[in-house]
Amino acid sequence: MPSTDRELDRLREEFHRELMRKSMRIAELEMLVDRTAEGFHSTLSWRLTRPLRVLSHLRRRLMGSSSRPG
Repeated sequence: MPSTDRELDRLREEFHRELMRKSMRIAELEMLVDRTAEGFHSTLSWRLTRPLRVLSHLRRRLMGSSSRPG
């Protein structure tokens, strides 16, 4: 348990620095995920299989709505 205001301030500052460091790392990883997704979505295979993904999505929506009571 901190015994002085100075020690409490030091711990608070250390906590804030660590929080900022982790926030920055999360932002870096989110940017990496976005760049990876953009690269993947621009590939020929992604573009060729898009109609199948759309049909699958529509089929799931239609099947889900038909099983719901009226």
